[in-house]
Amino acid sequence: MFSPFKKVNNMDKGIVSLVAASTLGEDIGKNFASQLEKELESRGVDASFIGTLSSPDKISEIGEHGSSAILVATGGTESIIVAVGKLSRTIHLFYHDSYNSLPSALEAAAALRELGKIVHLHRIEEVSELADFIKKLSIAANGALRLSRCKLGVIGGVSDWLVYSRTSVDDVKRKLGTEIVNIPLGELVDGMEKGFTLNEAEPSKLGAAESKVSPLELSKALSVHKSLEKLVKKYDLCGLTVKCFDLIAAKNTTACLSMALMNSRAFPAACEGDVPLMISMALGEFVTGRPAFMGNPSKVSEEEVLIAHCTSPLISRFRLMTHFESGLGVGVSVEYPVGEKATLFRIDPKLEVLRIGLGQIKKWGWRSDLCRTQILLELKGADKILKKSIGNHYALILGDWTEEISNAAEILGLNIEGF
Repeated sequence: MFSPFKKVNNMDKGIVSLVAASTLGEDIGKNFASQLEKELESRGVDASFIGTLSSPDKISEIGEHGSSAILVATGGTESIIVAVGKLSRTIHLFYHDSYNSLPSALEAAAALRELGKIVHLHRIEEVSELADFIKKLSIAANGALRLSRCKLGVIGGVSDWLVYSRTSVDDVKRKLGTEIVNIPLGELVDGMEKGFTLNEAEPSKLGAAESKVSPLELSKALSVHKSLEKLVKKYDLCGLTVKCFDLIAAKNTTACLSMALMNSRAFPAACEGDVPLMISMALGEFVTGRPAFMGNPSKVSEEEVLIAHCTSPLISRFRLMTHFESGLGVGVSVEYPVGEKATLFRIDPKLEVLRIGLGQIKKWGWRSDLCRTQILLELKGADKILKKSIGNHYALILGDWTEEISNAAEILGLNIEGF
Protein backbone atom coordinates (compact mmCIF):
# COMPACT_ATOMS: atom_id res chain seq x y z
CA MET A 1 0.00 0.00 0.00
CA PHE A 2 1.28 3.47 -0.87
CA SER A 3 2.09 5.44 2.27
CA PRO A 4 4.38 8.41 1.64
CA PHE A 5 4.03 9.88 5.13
CA LYS A 6 4.49 8.12 8.45
CA LYS A 7 1.21 9.55 9.68
CA VAL A 8 -1.59 11.18 7.78
CA ASN A 9 -2.17 13.68 10.57
CA ASN A 10 1.13 15.33 9.66
CA MET A 11 -0.82 17.11 6.93
CA ASP A 12 -0.99 20.87 7.34
CA LYS A 13 -3.64 21.37 4.66
CA GLY A 14 -6.21 19.39 2.76
CA ILE A 15 -5.27 20.69 -0.68
CA VAL A 16 -2.87 23.11 -2.31
CA SER A 17 -3.48 24.50 -5.81
CA LEU A 18 -1.07 26.50 -7.94
CA VAL A 19 0.12 27.36 -11.43
CA ALA A 20 3.59 26.19 -12.48
CA ALA A 21 5.37 28.32 -15.11
CA SER A 22 8.99 28.68 -16.19
CA THR A 23 10.83 31.96 -15.67
CA LEU A 24 10.57 32.56 -19.42
CA GLY A 25 6.83 31.91 -19.30
CA GLU A 26 6.05 33.75 -16.08
CA ASP A 27 3.59 36.12 -17.77
CA ILE A 28 1.70 33.14 -19.19
CA GLY A 29 1.56 31.63 -15.73
CA LYS A 30 0.31 34.84 -14.14
CA ASN A 31 -2.45 35.09 -16.71
CA PHE A 32 -3.60 31.54 -15.92
CA ALA A 33 -3.33 32.24 -12.20
CA SER A 34 -5.48 35.37 -12.47
CA GLN A 35 -8.19 33.42 -14.29
CA LEU A 36 -8.03 30.50 -11.87
CA GLU A 37 -8.21 32.71 -8.78
CA LYS A 38 -11.39 34.35 -10.07
CA GLU A 39 -12.95 31.00 -10.92
CA LEU A 40 -12.13 29.57 -7.47
CA GLU A 41 -13.52 32.64 -5.70
CA SER A 42 -16.75 32.48 -7.68
CA ARG A 43 -17.22 28.87 -6.52
CA GLY A 44 -16.31 29.55 -2.91
CA VAL A 45 -13.62 26.87 -3.02
CA ASP A 46 -11.95 26.10 0.31
CA ALA A 47 -8.40 25.43 -0.93
CA SER A 48 -5.00 27.03 -0.44
CA PHE A 49 -4.22 28.79 -3.74
CA ILE A 50 -0.52 29.63 -4.01
CA GLY A 51 -0.66 31.52 -7.29
CA THR A 52 2.18 31.21 -9.81
CA LEU A 53 5.42 29.41 -8.99
CA SER A 54 8.41 29.82 -11.31
CA SER A 55 11.03 28.38 -8.98
CA PRO A 56 11.16 25.53 -6.44
CA ASP A 57 13.13 27.64 -3.96
CA LYS A 58 10.28 28.48 -1.53
CA ILE A 59 8.17 25.37 -1.95
CA SER A 60 9.23 23.89 1.41
CA GLU A 61 7.24 26.71 3.06
CA ILE A 62 4.01 25.19 1.71
CA GLY A 63 4.08 22.28 4.17
CA GLU A 64 2.83 18.73 3.78
CA HIS A 65 -0.69 18.44 2.39
CA GLY A 66 -3.18 15.87 1.27
CA SER A 67 -3.39 16.67 -2.41
CA SER A 68 -2.01 19.15 -4.92
CA ALA A 69 -3.69 20.45 -8.06
CA ILE A 70 -1.07 21.91 -10.39
CA LEU A 71 -1.84 23.69 -13.64
CA VAL A 72 1.21 23.14 -15.81
CA ALA A 73 1.21 26.45 -17.68
CA THR A 74 4.47 25.96 -19.60
CA GLY A 75 7.34 23.60 -20.16
CA GLY A 76 10.45 23.84 -18.05
CA THR A 77 8.44 23.34 -14.83
CA GLU A 78 9.44 19.78 -13.98
CA SER A 79 11.51 20.67 -10.89
CA ILE A 80 8.68 22.81 -9.49
CA ILE A 81 6.15 20.02 -9.96
CA VAL A 82 8.39 17.41 -8.35
CA ALA A 83 9.20 19.66 -5.39
CA VAL A 84 5.50 20.27 -4.71
CA GLY A 85 4.71 16.62 -5.33
CA LYS A 86 7.14 15.49 -2.67
CA LEU A 87 5.00 17.31 -0.11
CA SER A 88 1.73 15.85 -1.46
CA ARG A 89 -0.04 12.56 -0.86
CA THR A 90 -1.66 12.65 -4.30
CA ILE A 91 -0.84 14.90 -7.25
CA HIS A 92 -3.19 16.03 -10.01
CA LEU A 93 -1.44 17.60 -13.00
CA PHE A 94 -3.54 19.64 -15.43
CA TYR A 95 -2.09 20.22 -18.86
CA HIS A 96 -3.21 21.95 -22.06
CA ASP A 97 -2.18 21.80 -25.70
CA SER A 98 0.17 24.80 -25.76
CA TYR A 99 3.50 26.07 -24.39
CA ASN A 100 4.94 22.54 -23.92
CA SER A 101 2.61 21.91 -21.02
CA LEU A 102 2.14 18.18 -21.68
CA PRO A 103 5.86 17.29 -22.10
CA SER A 104 6.63 18.88 -18.75
CA ALA A 105 3.72 17.11 -17.05
CA LEU A 106 4.80 13.74 -18.46
CA GLU A 107 8.40 14.10 -17.30
CA ALA A 108 7.42 15.21 -13.80
CA ALA A 109 4.75 12.52 -13.48
CA ALA A 110 7.27 9.80 -14.28
CA ALA A 111 9.70 11.13 -11.67
CA LEU A 112 7.02 11.33 -8.98
CA ARG A 113 5.68 7.87 -9.71
CA GLU A 114 9.19 6.51 -9.36
CA LEU A 115 9.14 7.98 -5.85
CA GLY A 116 5.96 6.01 -5.14
CA LYS A 117 3.56 8.91 -5.54
CA ILE A 118 0.02 8.70 -6.92
CA VAL A 119 -0.19 11.01 -9.94
CA HIS A 120 -3.17 11.74 -12.20
CA LEU A 121 -2.97 13.71 -15.45
CA HIS A 122 -5.95 15.68 -16.77
CA ARG A 123 -6.27 17.56 -20.05
CA ILE A 124 -8.22 20.82 -19.86
CA GLU A 125 -9.38 23.32 -22.43
CA GLU A 126 -10.73 25.97 -20.07
CA VAL A 127 -9.56 27.14 -16.67
CA SER A 128 -13.14 26.74 -15.44
CA GLU A 129 -12.74 22.95 -15.82
CA LEU A 130 -9.81 23.07 -13.44
CA ALA A 131 -11.74 25.17 -10.93
CA ASP A 132 -14.60 22.65 -10.98
CA PHE A 133 -12.18 19.82 -10.33
CA ILE A 134 -10.39 21.66 -7.53
CA LYS A 135 -13.74 22.23 -5.85
CA LYS A 136 -14.42 18.48 -5.84
CA LEU A 137 -10.86 17.73 -4.79
CA SER A 138 -10.98 20.21 -1.93
CA ILE A 139 -14.13 18.54 -0.59
CA ALA A 140 -12.34 15.19 -0.70
CA ALA A 141 -9.10 16.47 0.80
CA ASN A 142 -10.83 18.29 3.65
CA GLY A 143 -12.84 15.15 4.43
CA ALA A 144 -9.67 13.05 4.52
CA LEU A 145 -7.98 15.63 6.73
CA ARG A 146 -10.94 15.61 9.12
CA LEU A 147 -10.86 11.82 9.39
CA SER A 148 -7.11 11.85 10.05
CA ARG A 149 -7.64 14.17 13.03
CA CYS A 150 -10.70 12.36 14.38
CA LYS A 151 -11.49 10.35 17.51
CA LEU A 152 -13.78 7.38 16.89
CA GLY A 153 -15.37 5.52 19.80
CA VAL A 154 -15.79 1.75 20.06
CA ILE A 155 -18.36 1.11 22.78
CA GLY A 156 -18.35 -2.38 24.23
CA GLY A 157 -15.88 -3.87 21.73
CA VAL A 158 -16.36 -5.82 18.50
CA SER A 159 -19.16 -8.33 17.97
CA ASP A 160 -18.01 -11.96 18.19
CA TRP A 161 -19.25 -12.84 14.70
CA LEU A 162 -17.09 -10.24 13.02
CA VAL A 163 -14.29 -12.75 12.58
CA TYR A 164 -12.78 -10.84 9.63
CA SER A 165 -13.97 -7.24 10.07
CA ARG A 166 -11.40 -6.31 12.70
CA THR A 167 -8.49 -3.93 12.72
CA SER A 168 -6.13 -2.88 15.48
CA VAL A 169 -6.06 0.50 17.19
CA ASP A 170 -2.39 0.83 16.25
CA ASP A 171 -3.04 0.14 12.56
CA VAL A 172 -5.79 2.74 12.41
CA LYS A 173 -3.52 5.34 13.99
CA ARG A 174 -0.50 4.42 11.86
CA LYS A 175 -2.28 4.21 8.52
CA LEU A 176 -4.95 6.88 8.85
CA GLY A 177 -3.92 9.08 11.77
CA THR A 178 -7.32 8.42 13.38
CA GLU A 179 -7.54 7.71 17.11
CA ILE A 180 -9.72 4.84 18.32
CA VAL A 181 -11.14 5.24 21.85
CA ASN A 182 -12.32 2.04 23.55
CA ILE A 183 -15.22 2.67 25.94
CA PRO A 184 -16.79 0.02 28.21
CA LEU A 185 -20.42 -0.81 27.50
CA GLY A 186 -21.08 -0.19 31.17
CA GLU A 187 -20.63 3.54 30.61
CA LEU A 188 -23.44 3.51 28.08
CA VAL A 189 -25.67 1.48 30.41
CA ASP A 190 -24.88 3.68 33.41
CA GLY A 191 -25.72 6.76 31.39
CA MET A 192 -29.18 5.36 30.75
CA GLU A 193 -29.74 4.85 34.46
CA LYS A 194 -28.39 8.13 35.77
CA GLY A 195 -30.55 11.13 35.06
CA PHE A 196 -32.65 9.65 32.24
CA THR A 197 -36.16 8.64 33.26
CA LEU A 198 -38.12 6.35 30.97
CA ASN A 199 -40.96 8.74 30.23
CA GLU A 200 -43.44 7.92 27.52
CA ALA A 201 -42.48 9.22 24.09
CA GLU A 202 -44.52 10.18 21.05
CA PRO A 203 -43.49 8.76 17.64
CA SER A 204 -44.94 11.85 15.93
CA LYS A 205 -42.27 14.00 17.57
CA LEU A 206 -39.66 12.04 15.64
CA GLY A 207 -41.61 12.40 12.42
CA ALA A 208 -42.53 8.72 12.13
CA ALA A 209 -45.36 7.92 9.73
CA GLU A 210 -46.28 4.85 11.77
CA SER A 211 -45.18 3.14 14.98
CA LYS A 212 -45.46 -0.50 15.96
CA VAL A 213 -43.66 -0.11 19.29
CA SER A 214 -44.95 0.97 22.66
CA PRO A 215 -44.21 4.41 24.13
CA LEU A 216 -42.17 2.68 26.85
CA GLU A 217 -39.95 0.93 24.28
CA LEU A 218 -39.52 4.18 22.41
CA SER A 219 -38.52 6.04 25.56
CA LYS A 220 -35.96 3.33 26.40
CA ALA A 221 -34.46 3.66 22.93
CA LEU A 222 -34.31 7.43 23.35
CA SER A 223 -32.55 6.97 26.69
CA VAL A 224 -29.86 5.02 24.82
CA HIS A 225 -29.52 7.97 22.49
CA LYS A 226 -29.16 10.45 25.32
CA SER A 227 -26.49 8.30 26.95
CA LEU A 228 -24.56 7.97 23.69
CA GLU A 229 -24.70 11.73 23.16
CA LYS A 230 -23.22 12.14 26.63
CA LEU A 231 -20.33 9.82 25.71
CA VAL A 232 -19.74 11.73 22.47
CA LYS A 233 -19.29 14.89 24.49
CA LYS A 234 -17.20 13.27 27.25
CA TYR A 235 -14.68 11.70 24.86
CA ASP A 236 -14.87 14.38 22.14
CA LEU A 237 -15.88 11.80 19.53
CA CYS A 238 -16.62 12.49 15.88
CA GLY A 239 -18.03 9.01 15.28
CA LEU A 240 -18.76 5.75 17.08
CA THR A 241 -19.77 2.11 16.89
CA VAL A 242 -21.64 0.07 19.51
CA LYS A 243 -21.56 -3.64 20.33
CA CYS A 244 -25.31 -3.41 20.20
CA PHE A 245 -26.34 -7.01 20.83
CA ASP A 246 -24.68 -6.84 24.25
CA LEU A 247 -26.90 -3.83 24.94
CA ILE A 248 -29.93 -5.98 24.12
CA ALA A 249 -28.77 -8.57 26.65
CA ALA A 250 -28.12 -5.91 29.29
CA LYS A 251 -31.19 -3.68 28.89
CA ASN A 252 -33.65 -5.39 26.51
CA THR A 253 -33.39 -2.47 24.11
CA THR A 254 -31.37 -1.49 21.05
CA ALA A 255 -29.20 1.31 19.73
CA CYS A 256 -30.85 1.24 16.29
CA LEU A 257 -32.83 4.44 16.78
CA SER A 258 -29.84 6.34 18.14
CA MET A 259 -27.72 5.21 15.16
CA ALA A 260 -30.50 6.48 12.89
CA LEU A 261 -30.69 9.87 14.61
CA MET A 262 -26.91 10.34 14.58
CA ASN A 263 -26.43 9.39 10.94
CA SER A 264 -29.37 11.59 9.99
CA ARG A 265 -27.21 14.57 10.89
CA ALA A 266 -24.14 12.99 9.21
CA PHE A 267 -22.53 11.92 12.48
CA PRO A 268 -21.09 8.46 11.68
CA ALA A 269 -22.58 5.78 13.90
CA ALA A 270 -22.09 2.09 13.08
CA CYS A 271 -23.54 -1.11 14.49
CA GLU A 272 -22.02 -4.25 15.99
CA GLY A 273 -18.61 -2.77 16.83
CA ASP A 274 -17.64 -2.89 13.13
CA VAL A 275 -14.58 -0.60 13.08
CA PRO A 276 -13.77 -0.80 9.33
CA LEU A 277 -17.38 0.07 8.50
CA MET A 278 -17.39 2.91 11.04
CA ILE A 279 -14.28 4.29 9.31
CA SER A 280 -15.97 3.84 5.92
CA MET A 281 -19.05 5.73 7.08
CA ALA A 282 -16.92 8.46 8.63
CA LEU A 283 -14.99 8.96 5.40
CA GLY A 284 -18.20 9.07 3.35
CA GLU A 285 -20.03 11.43 5.67
CA PHE A 286 -17.06 13.76 6.22
CA VAL A 287 -16.49 14.07 2.47
CA THR A 288 -20.10 14.44 1.37
CA GLY A 289 -21.83 15.92 4.39
CA ARG A 290 -24.61 13.42 3.64
CA PRO A 291 -26.05 10.65 5.86
CA ALA A 292 -24.75 7.12 5.35
CA PHE A 293 -26.72 3.88 5.63
CA MET A 294 -25.00 0.74 6.95
CA GLY A 295 -26.40 -2.57 5.83
CA ASN A 296 -25.93 -6.28 5.20
CA PRO A 297 -25.89 -7.58 1.63
CA SER A 298 -28.89 -9.90 1.92
CA LYS A 299 -29.44 -10.86 -1.72
CA VAL A 300 -26.81 -10.55 -4.46
CA SER A 301 -26.80 -11.19 -8.22
CA GLU A 302 -24.55 -10.07 -11.04
CA GLU A 303 -26.13 -6.63 -11.27
CA GLU A 304 -28.21 -6.24 -8.09
CA VAL A 305 -27.65 -6.18 -4.37
CA LEU A 306 -30.24 -5.94 -1.61
CA ILE A 307 -28.90 -4.10 1.45
CA ALA A 308 -30.83 -4.41 4.72
CA HIS A 309 -30.43 -3.27 8.34
CA CYS A 310 -32.58 -2.18 11.28
CA THR A 311 -31.16 1.32 11.37
CA SER A 312 -30.96 3.99 8.70
CA PRO A 313 -30.74 7.76 8.42
CA LEU A 314 -34.26 9.14 8.53
CA ILE A 315 -34.04 10.57 5.02
CA SER A 316 -37.70 10.04 4.04
CA ARG A 317 -40.92 8.40 5.20
CA PHE A 318 -40.21 5.85 7.95
CA ARG A 319 -41.89 3.47 10.38
CA LEU A 320 -40.81 2.57 13.91
CA MET A 321 -40.65 -1.20 14.37
CA THR A 322 -38.95 -3.68 16.65
CA HIS A 323 -35.40 -4.86 16.04
CA PHE A 324 -35.57 -7.78 13.56
CA GLU A 325 -33.52 -10.54 15.23
CA SER A 326 -34.59 -9.93 18.83
CA GLY A 327 -38.08 -8.50 18.43
CA LEU A 328 -37.08 -5.96 21.08
CA GLY A 329 -36.32 -2.26 21.21
CA VAL A 330 -36.86 0.07 18.27
CA GLY A 331 -35.71 -0.40 14.70
CA VAL A 332 -36.56 1.79 11.74
CA SER A 333 -37.91 0.99 8.31
CA VAL A 334 -37.05 3.82 5.92
CA GLU A 335 -38.42 4.07 2.37
CA TYR A 336 -35.57 4.97 0.02
CA PRO A 337 -36.43 6.91 -3.17
CA VAL A 338 -36.80 4.62 -6.17
CA GLY A 339 -34.84 5.78 -9.23
CA GLU A 340 -32.21 7.79 -7.35
CA LYS A 341 -28.49 7.12 -7.72
CA ALA A 342 -26.59 5.85 -4.70
CA THR A 343 -22.92 5.27 -3.93
CA LEU A 344 -22.07 1.93 -2.29
CA PHE A 345 -18.65 1.52 -0.65
CA ARG A 346 -16.55 -0.19 2.01
CA ILE A 347 -12.97 -0.04 3.30
CA ASP A 348 -11.39 -3.43 3.94
CA PRO A 349 -10.19 -4.36 7.48
CA LYS A 350 -6.53 -4.08 6.47
CA LEU A 351 -7.19 -0.43 5.56
CA GLU A 352 -5.66 -0.95 2.14
CA VAL A 353 -8.60 -0.88 -0.29
CA LEU A 354 -11.72 1.19 -0.85
CA ARG A 355 -14.30 -0.74 -2.86
CA ILE A 356 -16.80 1.67 -4.40
CA GLY A 357 -19.47 1.77 -7.08
CA LEU A 358 -22.47 3.72 -8.31
CA GLY A 359 -25.90 2.16 -8.51
CA GLN A 360 -29.56 3.06 -8.85
CA ILE A 361 -32.30 2.27 -6.34
CA LYS A 362 -34.98 -0.08 -7.67
CA LYS A 363 -38.48 -0.88 -6.52
CA TRP A 364 -38.62 -3.59 -3.90
CA GLY A 365 -41.46 -5.28 -2.03
CA TRP A 366 -40.74 -5.10 1.71
CA ARG A 367 -40.26 -8.48 3.44
CA SER A 368 -40.78 -9.37 7.09
CA ASP A 369 -37.95 -11.94 7.14
CA LEU A 370 -35.19 -9.33 6.70
CA CYS A 371 -33.89 -6.36 8.67
CA ARG A 372 -36.32 -3.46 8.69
CA THR A 373 -34.82 -1.03 6.14
CA GLN A 374 -34.36 -2.71 2.76
CA ILE A 375 -32.75 -1.15 -0.33
CA LEU A 376 -32.49 -2.90 -3.69
CA LEU A 377 -29.63 -1.40 -5.69
CA GLU A 378 -28.97 -2.00 -9.37
CA LEU A 379 -25.17 -2.15 -9.48
CA LYS A 380 -23.08 -3.59 -12.28
CA GLY A 381 -20.60 -6.09 -10.93
CA ALA A 382 -22.45 -6.50 -7.62
CA ASP A 383 -21.53 -10.19 -7.53
CA LYS A 384 -17.98 -9.14 -6.62
CA ILE A 385 -19.44 -9.00 -3.10
CA LEU A 386 -19.73 -12.81 -3.37
CA LYS A 387 -16.60 -13.53 -5.38
CA LYS A 388 -14.22 -11.42 -3.32
CA SER A 389 -15.67 -10.75 0.11
CA ILE A 390 -14.10 -8.00 2.22
CA GLY A 391 -16.68 -8.22 5.01
CA ASN A 392 -20.42 -8.34 5.58
CA HIS A 393 -21.37 -4.65 5.87
CA TYR A 394 -21.44 -1.88 3.26
CA ALA A 395 -22.17 1.84 3.46
CA LEU A 396 -24.55 3.63 1.09
CA ILE A 397 -24.98 7.36 0.46
CA LEU A 398 -27.57 8.84 -1.88
CA GLY A 399 -26.11 10.50 -5.00
CA ASP A 400 -22.98 10.03 -7.08
CA TRP A 401 -20.02 10.64 -4.76
CA THR A 402 -17.66 8.08 -6.25
CA GLU A 403 -15.08 10.62 -7.39
CA GLU A 404 -14.96 12.61 -4.15
CA ILE A 405 -14.83 9.58 -1.84
CA SER A 406 -12.23 7.87 -4.05
CA ASN A 407 -10.04 10.99 -4.07
CA ALA A 408 -10.23 11.18 -0.28
CA ALA A 409 -9.36 7.50 0.07
CA GLU A 410 -6.31 7.93 -2.17
CA ILE A 411 -5.11 10.81 -0.01
CA LEU A 412 -5.34 8.44 2.97
CA GLY A 413 -3.19 5.92 1.12
CA LEU A 414 -5.89 3.46 0.04
CA ASN A 415 -6.11 1.75 -3.32
CA ILE A 416 -9.38 2.17 -5.24
CA GLU A 417 -11.31 -0.88 -6.41
CA GLY A 418 -14.56 -0.88 -8.37
CA PHE A 419 -17.27 -3.50 -8.43
